[in-house]
Amino acid sequence: MDRSATKEDEISRSESVLHETQYDPESDQQLIHPILEAVAMLGERPVKAIQEDPLYESIDIEAVQALLFGPGRDSSTNALRRTVSFEYSGYRIHIHGDGRILLSGPNRLTN
Repeated sequence: MDRSATKEDEISRSESVLHETQYDPESDQQLIHPILEAVAMLGERPVKAIQEDPLYESIDIEAVQALLFGPGRDSSTNALRRTVSFEYSGYRIHIHGDGRILLSGPNRLTN
């Protein structure tokens, strides 16, 4: 079984995906822009409104961009399967090495 499909199945089973977008690492756009746009769209708020909750307080998005899409990244299949997940502004965000960005509700741990 494909390991990336397994990881995506785990995400789908544990959380429902609310939005999916695609980041193109070959474009001039920075990774932060599609994330902020997706969070703003889901929250039905302008991007300026969510900037009050700075993304950099949740994660170093420049480091994520360098790790997943930077010039020194490994272009092997394993690199494309990498995923970075974090919570921001009430959403769980999963950034995949192939450029997919999935937003879901935050994980809730129960005791």
